[in-house]
Amino acid sequence: MRGANRFVYRRRSLVAPAGTLCLADPGEIHTGEADRDGWTYWTLQIPAGMLTRLRGDLDEGREGPPDFPLGVIEDPRAVARLAAFFRVFRAADPLERESRLLAALGHLVQVHGAERARNRPHAVEPGLARSVRDFLADHLAEAVTLVDLEQATGTGRYRLLRAFARAYGLPPHAWLVQARLERAHALIAHGVGIVEAAAETGFADQPHLTRLFKRAYGYTPGVLARSPRIP
Repeated sequence: MRGANRFVYRRRSLVAPAGTLCLADPGEIHTGEADRDGWTYWTLQIPAGMLTRLRGDLDEGREGPPDFPLGVIEDPRAVARLAAFFRVFRAADPLERESRLLAALGHLVQVHGAERARNRPHAVEPGLARSVRDFLADHLAEAVTLVDLEQATGTGRYRLLRAFARAYGLPPHAWLVQARLERAHALIAHGVGIVEAAAETGFADQPHLTRLFKRAYGYTPGVLARSPRIP
C-alpha cells in the first residue's frame, strides 16, 4: 500500500514496492523489513490445504499446493482483485468476501504458479448454475457461504462460481444482492416497514438497505414508502 518491503526469499534479496505482491510458499523461510520511510501493507496467510483444493478444482488431476517461485509479482489485475477482497473482508456478507478471495487466489494460481493450470475448455453447466441460483433464492435472508453452495451442489467452489458467472453474467453474491433488493422493493411497496423489510431480506440494517437501494433504483426506500406506485 505504501513504502517497500525488502526481504530475502529462496536465497534472493528482493524488493516489493507499493502496487506489487509478495508471495511466500508454506514452509519457506523469508525475512522482511521496511525501507527507511516505513510501510503499510495487507497480509494474508492461506492454509496450504485451501490452495491444494483450489488447484485441484482449477485443474483436475493436479495434486498438492501450487508453487510460487518468484517472491515478488507485478500484476495490476492480481493487485486489484486482492484489494477488492480487502475492501470487503469486514463486510456482513460472507459470500462476497469468500468469492472475492477465491477469485484473487484463483488468478494467482492460474497465472503465477510454477505449473500453470492447463488451458482446457470448461463445459457450460447451466444445470449447476440453476442449482446455485435456486439455493440462493430459497435462502434469501440468510448469510449464505461458499461451503453452503458446495454442500448443496456437490461441486467445488471455484467451479460453481465459474458456472454461475457464465450463465448469469455476474457472481452469486451480486445476484443475491439484486434478488434481495427486488424483494425489499416489493415488500415496501406493499406497506411493510423499511426496518422490517431490511431484516426479512437479509440486509444488515436499514442504512445498509438504503445505501444499496438508492444505488440500484435512484431513490430511497423512504420515497417508495411514501409513493408506493413508483416503479
